[in-house]
Amino acid sequence: MKVGSVPYMNAKPLVWGLTSESDMELVYEVPSKLAVMLKDGELAAGMVSSAACFANPDLRIAPGMSVSSNGPVQSVKLLYNGSVEKIRSVALDTSSLTSVLLARVILDEAYGLAPRFVDMPPNAEEMMDVCDAAVLIGDPAMRVPDGVWSELDLGEEWSMLTGLPFVYAVWAVNPDLATPELISALQRSKVYGMARIEEISESESERLDLPYEVCHYYISEIMDYSLTDEHMRGLALFQDKAVSRGFVSERHPLRLYGATTI
Repeated sequence: MKVGSVPYMNAKPLVWGLTSESDMELVYEVPSKLAVMLKDGELAAGMVSSAACFANPDLRIAPGMSVSSNGPVQSVKLLYNGSVEKIRSVALDTSSLTSVLLARVILDEAYGLAPRFVDMPPNAEEMMDVCDAAVLIGDPAMRVPDGVWSELDLGEEWSMLTGLPFVYAVWAVNPDLATPELISALQRSKVYGMARIEEISESESERLDLPYEVCHYYISEIMDYSLTDEHMRGLALFQDKAVSRGFVSERHPLRLYGATTI
């Protein structure tokens, strides 16, 4: 069975145990590519941007697991020069779905801005050469040098705006391919990974050339891997805000695998 995940550090605790599942093939891709693969039936499950569930009503969300934060997230940033109020153009990371949608909502609701958006590969220097601001996610955002640009932490902005957690990614499953055994394997992988945070932090520190302490704090203190009713309320509110502003064409129910809709 083939499943896909984002390649970023923040997802590693959820996928760390999947390589030990003999009947599981794990592939890594950026969020936008995973959403397409899931829609095309190439994957039974994908650790995809939560916004992918807004666009594909056929998807089901595996219960109890997400990549979320409740406050600052450190890895989803809006970089800018000058003041936020003067932003007229924003470069959007083409690998992202949820975070670029979040940036649109935050800029509109919190700052009253409707800038021009430009899709670009996730290269901070090139993005900031073209636009007043740039949205970066995941490992590239974690590696942005301090002090070069001003930053908005979009997780913190959401928390201040709503008081709810923000769900960046979920295990979305294709209901035609998913089975209870698949969900169990994903849940086992989470338990396995959460028990090995030190091991994952060491591996990611070496891979990203970041201090171990930075990786460990990020995984163990900043990121939230649960998916409670409160998380689902935050996700539904995000969908409502995106639809009301015309950023998403229509609202449809968000369905948990094996549960009722919300």
